[in-house]
Amino acid sequence: MLGKYLLRLVPVLALITGLATTAWAKQPQGYKGYARGSALITAQELKQLIDARDPKLVILAAENDIEYRLGHIPGSYQVDRPAYEAPAEAQNGVTGNIVDAAGFTRLAQGLGINKDSKVIVYDTKYDATRLWWAFLYYGKADVRVLDGGIKAWKEAGYDTAILAPEGARRGSFVAKVSAPRLRVDTPEIVSLQNPAKGQLWDNRDRKEYCGEDLKKGAFRKGRIPWGKHGDWVIFKKKENAAEWISAAESQGVLKKLGVDPKKDQYFFCQSGVRSTQALFTFYLLGYSLNKLHNYDSSWIGWSKDQTLPIESGCEINPAVASAR
Repeated sequence: MLGKYLLRLVPVLALITGLATTAWAKQPQGYKGYARGSALITAQELKQLIDARDPKLVILAAENDIEYRLGHIPGSYQVDRPAYEAPAEAQNGVTGNIVDAAGFTRLAQGLGINKDSKVIVYDTKYDATRLWWAFLYYGKADVRVLDGGIKAWKEAGYDTAILAPEGARRGSFVAKVSAPRLRVDTPEIVSLQNPAKGQLWDNRDRKEYCGEDLKKGAFRKGRIPWGKHGDWVIFKKKENAAEWISAAESQGVLKKLGVDPKKDQYFFCQSGVRSTQALFTFYLLGYSLNKLHNYDSSWIGWSKDQTLPIESGCEINPAVASAR
């Protein structure tokens, strides 16, 4: 008799559990065809979370002062790059490296972030994935990126705010390096002269890669000789630099670039920001985290060391130009 009662109870319990499941957990894995599509969130889904007044929701605008003041998502906190950059004196004079665990803990707690917070990051162009990468590196793997950024939010017709929200109640998240292979430095990049050790991707634009342009902070023009060009923009939509192309399109880009899925993949740019766009795309496609590595010092660090080789010229991978 008891067995029959339990059999009837199981579907009821399942229904109750299903009803209690939040929209956060319901996010389909196959968004845009990506194996890890749940790492992205749409403007419509974010609006639902805001309207539900979810107490665990924390929205971060990875934008500079001008971008943020032109209109941000209501309730979102501005987190510009200086907020999570390590001081140059702690990085052998290289600016842009990620702050240490203690510094990231202070930042996260000041933003009201707890271990179970539902953190959404967004941007205007490419900074959101840098924050996503930092959280993942420091132990919070469920941070999501708003696909389309602030432009998608505005185009959906949703309101924006001009004033920053009131200060958050202090959070309890404690940063700890949990995915150490996500961040690598110069010695490992030097070892990639042996192609068997992995593929190195230069995610800067064409002029930087060819040695025609020197951006502020770098010390020399040019490129790492064994790095292949893979401009970050080839993974994003032309009409919106904050929106990802589909998984099928991204797979096509990787094929044109000559990506070997069996090898470890290394990424760099000027300061390790744009490179996280490519790394995030590989992550979306299902690549193992153990095979994805961001060169945090990037071109700034490489160009500062006069003993390291560089090349210039425009023998550029034609696949980059045709990838989009």
